[in-house]
Amino acid sequence: MPLVLVVIGIMLLCARSARALDSQQVFESNESAVFQIRVINRETDKKSSIGSGFIYASRRDMVTNYHVVSQYIERPDDYELRYLAADGREGVLELVAVDAVHDLARVRADVDLGTPLPVGEPPPRGAPLFAMGNPLDLGLTIAAGTNGGVLSQTDGSRILFAGSLNPGMSGGPTFDEDGVVVGVNVSTARNDISFIVPTRYLGRLNGSAAQDPSSLLEQIATQIRGYQVDYIGDIIDAEWPMTTIRQVQVPGAVSPTVRCWDASPKGKPENLYRQYAINCKNENDIYLTDRLEVGKVLYEYAWLETAEMEPQRFYRLYEAFNDSQFGSRAGKDDVTRFRCETGFVHVSTEVMKTTVCRRDYKRYPGLSDVLFTSALVGRERTGFIFNIDLSGTDAATAARLIARFLGEIEWRP
Repeated sequence: MPLVLVVIGIMLLCARSARALDSQQVFESNESAVFQIRVINRETDKKSSIGSGFIYASRRDMVTNYHVVSQYIERPDDYELRYLAADGREGVLELVAVDAVHDLARVRADVDLGTPLPVGEPPPRGAPLFAMGNPLDLGLTIAAGTNGGVLSQTDGSRILFAGSLNPGMSGGPTFDEDGVVVGVNVSTARNDISFIVPTRYLGRLNGSAAQDPSSLLEQIATQIRGYQVDYIGDIIDAEWPMTTIRQVQVPGAVSPTVRCWDASPKGKPENLYRQYAINCKNENDIYLTDRLEVGKVLYEYAWLETAEMEPQRFYRLYEAFNDSQFGSRAGKDDVTRFRCETGFVHVSTEVMKTTVCRRDYKRYPGLSDVLFTSALVGRERTGFIFNIDLSGTDAATAARLIARFLGEIEWRP
């Protein structure tokens, strides 16, 4: 390598090292541009929840998380949005735009907030990162960590932040060591495992005027439904790896976003039967509200067999196992009651009893929860169960996915 290129390379490395900032410098340089976002109960004039936000694109605009402001969107007559600056300034905020799929929102003040922060692409994996926010209403702070890379088990919209994010830091900026915003704080899985949204999605937050919260509900539903149609549609069209559970060949992890685990309980001689199980789920979490997440695809297979139990006793056991419950915290104010249909379907060379249930979200048109259960019939001492749950999805697309699963299941001799 020519000496001049080596010298230039060393100069560039030195230049980068010279401008690299530590956490104190990042904090001091940006504390005036990072705010606490408050959801205020209009009746009591007290905080109901808090998050963080930072000046973005305009001197009056800030970015935060969608889930930080979702309580206001659902109940605008009961709540309002306000900001609190590090220097004690306070004011009211209007909602300008949301990207519910990527958990982002844009809000606007009626006064000049300051200079927008510079935004760039995340640094290489392993590079230092600094997250700012307002944890637990204890004041503005900064957390140092590293870029753990894009999570392969998601759709690429989450970056692992190997550092500690706490409640209240959601919506705050994540900086690289040059003091450039490269992500937006989202959530934590504890034990210094947290997640940020890459800044490339900020361009979706277009809006020039304040939005009526009631009109946003339909926009949010359209965003999530469109995403689900594309996401599940890609799964349906993909080639699926297969796996085996005893005498049945079944689909394995049908997407890079899905992980499958053995869920077989330890066998006990006194049970007089054996159970084998596989559980699979995706890691896509889409906030519908501050307390509800959708976008989950969960499916499970269970095989039961016995050589000692009488058929009638085994049937009662088998029937008890086929009692799937939908794992969602949605309540009667959120969704309609499940409507179910039961029938019998030929799957490969066997017959399965199937039940499909659907309930719809009351405030979000076009979004549904779908629960499908199926159980092998006609055998005295063996049983097979296949269940799949889909939350906050498009019902027609969910039906296509279920049909694909049933078409892939095959019985082995």
